[in-house]
Amino acid sequence: MTLCTPARTPNRPRVQRPHSPPGGARRLLPAGADVSASIAVFLIALPLSLGIALATGAPLQAGLVAAAVGGLVAGRLGGSPLQVSGPAAGLTVVTAELIQRYGWRTTCAITVLAGLSQLALASLRVARSALAVSPAIVHGMVAGIGVTIALAQLHIVLGGTPQSSVVANALGLPAQLADVRPAALAISALTIAVLLGWPRLPGRAGRLARKAPAALVAVGGATVLAATAGLTVPRVDLPSWSSHALPGLPDGPVLGIAAGVLTITL
Repeated sequence: MTLCTPARTPNRPRVQRPHSPPGGARRLLPAGADVSASIAVFLIALPLSLGIALATGAPLQAGLVAAAVGGLVAGRLGGSPLQVSGPAAGLTVVTAELIQRYGWRTTCAITVLAGLSQLALASLRVARSALAVSPAIVHGMVAGIGVTIALAQLHIVLGGTPQSSVVANALGLPAQLADVRPAALAISALTIAVLLGWPRLPGRAGRLARKAPAALVAVGGATVLAATAGLTVPRVDLPSWSSHALPGLPDGPVLGIAAGVLTITL
């Protein structure tokens, strides 16, 4: 009986083909799901961009311009068809500190320099060094941001005002629980109920209704209820529009500006 051994073939490198949109050929017109997702992201990113601009002390126009430019640039030059861009709430604290320390125009210059630094790092393929970072670090950072946001929003759900730090929000939570505003709590409960129940609507009518994003239905329904029922709940208060200043030359200590550029870049 002869022993047959398979012939060895040399290890050939695998060729990575570029990603393509689902379905093979590139579509000239967006699909219905793309249009629905675009409208949902637009309606969610619009107030978020205004809120981040207001929180950082930047002009309100800056939030809208940054969101629009970021979406267009990332959509046109992004490296993946599934890439998503939008307002980064995690940079709010960093941006607010830079604006408070150096002013709006210098912060714009720092942002431009950070963008140029990212292009330089991309040409050197430095991003591959991110593979050395443990996913636990990233997950821990995102979890910390989530806890920070949740503690602040919990005060708003109960009808109060969040504090400026996580510790203050945690320490002030018992007093907030003792002073619950029924109107704010009812609106919050309705919003959460719609978010949880909308994807579970049964039947054919539910299947058609689920085409509308649950987040938009929750925000729209709660807003209409608060307006028609005359509930006295706090509403978003935006200041008047101001002139949008263009970036100026960096004005401040060199080491401080360099640290700001490095922080925004990373």
